[in-house]
Amino acid sequence: MGTSTTPDISFTGQTIQHYLLQERVKRRPVSSLYLAQDTRSGEPMFIELLHTTVQEDDALAGRFRRRMETVSKLTSPYIAPILTTSQTDEKRPFAVIKHTPGTFLADKLAEQRPSDALPDVQNALAVVRCLAQALSVAHPAGIIHHDLRPDNIYIQDNGAPYLLDLSVTISPLPIDETILKETQLLDYAASEQLRGQALSGRSNIFSLGVILYEMLTNERPRLPHSEWDIFDRRVLPKEVPLEDVRSDLTKETYELVKNCLWQQEWNRYSTIQELIQAVDDAIEAEKRGPVNTPSHAAQKKRLWQLFGLIAGGLLLILLLVTAVVLLL
Repeated sequence: MGTSTTPDISFTGQTIQHYLLQERVKRRPVSSLYLAQDTRSGEPMFIELLHTTVQEDDALAGRFRRRMETVSKLTSPYIAPILTTSQTDEKRPFAVIKHTPGTFLADKLAEQRPSDALPDVQNALAVVRCLAQALSVAHPAGIIHHDLRPDNIYIQDNGAPYLLDLSVTISPLPIDETILKETQLLDYAASEQLRGQALSGRSNIFSLGVILYEMLTNERPRLPHSEWDIFDRRVLPKEVPLEDVRSDLTKETYELVKNCLWQQEWNRYSTIQELIQAVDDAIEAEKRGPVNTPSHAAQKKRLWQLFGLIAGGLLLILLLVTAVVLLL
């Protein structure tokens, strides 16, 4: 597969047609995103440039062009508009994407990690809802995002997210290990994608769950990568539950995240519309505030305390019985 052997070549400083590639802002498994300038108008643009040429991987180039054409017809304020598609002189496909001032979600998350302040739950839910709305337009058109993670989510200065990289497919795996480590794809990919299976809308729901967890806690959930090491005796996900990391949220938010993060896809929300409804429920619940019930972590702590008291009591009884026996 061409995507695993293509060397890392940066085209920064080169001109493609009338676009000057000023900076490579994101390197992805099969493509790179550049900040470019239209030399005719002087306006900034994004350029999505495939790593391989048509001669090197005709199938990948064909998928790229077809998906770009489909995405260019989608209408959503949260999908970055594709202005045109073409290819370089050496037949390397690329797309020109509308640019607006903003920053990537990955960079925003990196900035807030040193802070001890808890992330804003309403903002996190609002961003995920916008992304889900974008996917609700893409999925019926047959477009499943293959690399949904903060590096491919662009937060505009007005706060609204742009969904990028919808046009690039990276299955089947494996991809070059160096690229996987650099892009952190494994941290957001659903288990079926890691097994090289076909993706579905539920695969994107899983990735959104990881993103929401990270936006709420400043850390990614530690998830198992084995399909056989996923359930405990109560048939719950084995990642650290959100309520053990943040105890100030509502049960609707906890349920929302949990029902995205099941390893087996049939346990997740069945459609993106179902996810949107769950997000709406969580938004409304967070406006009212959490009910003052013990958190999952607090409940476990109390159970251990109770266990300790019972064990201590039994030990005391045993000592008393032993002492009586010895005296007799």
